[in-house]
Amino acid sequence: MNFCDDCDSLIKPKKDDNGIVRDYCGDCGEFKGEDTSESTGSIAIPNEAREELEEDPEGGKLLILDEDDGRTVGRPSREMFCSNCQSMQDIEYWEIQTRSADESATRFFKCLECKKQWREYD
Repeated sequence: MNFCDDCDSLIKPKKDDNGIVRDYCGDCGEFKGEDTSESTGSIAIPNEAREELEEDPEGGKLLILDEDDGRTVGRPSREMFCSNCQSMQDIEYWEIQTRSADESATRFFKCLECKKQWREYD
C-alpha cells in the first residue's frame, strides 16, 4: 500500500485525463507519480482490477452480489423476523465497528425478501 506524502491518505489507482492509470490521493485531489504499473514501490494492477477499483461505490470495499438471489457473497444469513414483511425471512447480517474500540460493534441486517435494512446496538 502507498500513502500520500502530503496528507498520509491511502493512494489508489485512477485514470488521469489522458487515460493513464496513476497513483491518486482522494484527499489532496492530486495525481502522484507516473503510471502505477511502472512506478517503483507500487504493485502492478491488471487493467480489469483497476476498472473495478475506479467504479467501486463502496470506496475500496468491494461487494460481490450473487446474481440469483441478491445475496452478498461472504455474508452470513439466517432466518429472522422481519418487521416490514411481518414474517420469518432469510436475513443477511454483518458487523461494523462504528463507535470507539471499547464499545461493541454495530450489527446490520438486511431482509432478502423486501430489502429493508436496519441496525442494532448493544
